[in-house]
Amino acid sequence: MVILSNLPPPSVGIRLEQPSTRVIVDNREIGKGTLFIAESSLSWVNSETNTGFSLCYQNISLHAISRDLNARPYECLYVMVDTCLDEGQNGGNDNEDDDDEEEEKPEYTEMYFVPDDSSRLNDMFTAMNECQALNPDPEDSLSHEEDEDEEDEFEDADSEGEYTVCNDTGNSSVRTNGSRNIIEPMDIEEGQFEDADSSPEN
Repeated sequence: MVILSNLPPPSVGIRLEQPSTRVIVDNREIGKGTLFIAESSLSWVNSETNTGFSLCYQNISLHAISRDLNARPYECLYVMVDTCLDEGQNGGNDNEDDDDEEEEKPEYTEMYFVPDDSSRLNDMFTAMNECQALNPDPEDSLSHEEDEDEEDEFEDADSEGEYTVCNDTGNSSVRTNGSRNIIEPMDIEEGQFEDADSSPEN
């Protein structure tokens, strides 16, 4: 579920502060408050209860502006979080049913930030871009390092040598010289390669 706490909003590194912003998690409205797009986190505080939540940028897998009124009856900043934050409001006591529902929970959460002033959506989106760029995902860095290691491995394999390529038109000798391959024709002596279908003479 979305856990609302009394933690204060960020006080430093705020790129954008947007009051009168409703928050909808999946299909459940949380309330109206102030959205803080800061360099360290994305935070929201309810105007009436002064409770709110913060999201790390590493857990935000997607954000975009949604203006399709056929899909949603409001324009908003759409945010997808890579974990399930909203468990819904289930009052069932059957443990078996709870286990089944838990298995069917999505592995992500869709959040909609709906400001009263929709003209601010572009500014909200830009601020999100800037702050996410300051908080890259460590897993992306590891993947980049792995790609570099693979490139180095192929570069090390670029040594000089010679091997034979067989094709329909004949045999060629490929001599590798650093990163360049030089294809040269091979001298084939007559009778060097016999037809496999030929039978020995009696």
